[in-house]
Amino acid sequence: MPLVALAYFLGAPYLPALQAGDTTTIVAGGVGLLMIAAATLSLLPARDSVAGPLLIVLGCGLIAGALNSEGAAGVGAGANVFEAMLAAAIGLLFAHALRAPPIVVAVPFFVAALDVWSVASGPTESLLAGGTASADPLSFDLPAWGDMGSAGHLGVSDAVFLAMFAAWAWHHDLRRTATVVGLTLGVLASLGLGLAVDEAIPALPLIAAGFVLPNLDRLVRLLTRRAS
Repeated sequence: MPLVALAYFLGAPYLPALQAGDTTTIVAGGVGLLMIAAATLSLLPARDSVAGPLLIVLGCGLIAGALNSEGAAGVGAGANVFEAMLAAAIGLLFAHALRAPPIVVAVPFFVAALDVWSVASGPTESLLAGGTASADPLSFDLPAWGDMGSAGHLGVSDAVFLAMFAAWAWHHDLRRTATVVGLTLGVLASLGLGLAVDEAIPALPLIAAGFVLPNLDRLVRLLTRRAS
């Protein structure tokens, strides 16, 4: 899947241009988000390993850094896949180290609240107000088709938690398929809601909801089993 995503991001400027505005955002932005989610979740088989994700962090970190340098400014969204794999590897390492049940239950609520605050009145608001460069290493650029610029952005930290929550679903025998679907829908919902209200919608609360809602009863059992 990472190779498919890489081919898409490199080929997006050569696809037929879409009508500017909501059409471009929905189609090009939606496909871009799906590709990032797929590339991120493709590392799930390495969830029980430490050495593998560490090597990916090193390798993809070096590649992403090189692609985001001034000398590679023309690469643009081509760096997305390497950034997604870097974020996924970091998320898997966090999931492996921080899988105590109280942490698994508390983190989605904490990071969701923090992201809402960040978008509403914190550093993310300033970032959105000032725009985001297509080569920004802290965000994924979602290219519009037909070399029409950018259809939107997604924070790299969102991919970190996407991988972490998915890995926890496997670690704790939660509803795996429902979790993957919920996480992916959470990413896409941030795009749809943002268009509906014409405001920046933080993705992380919706990603967290995609993890918690399909597993609410099992998360409660996970806590009570830990307490007993």
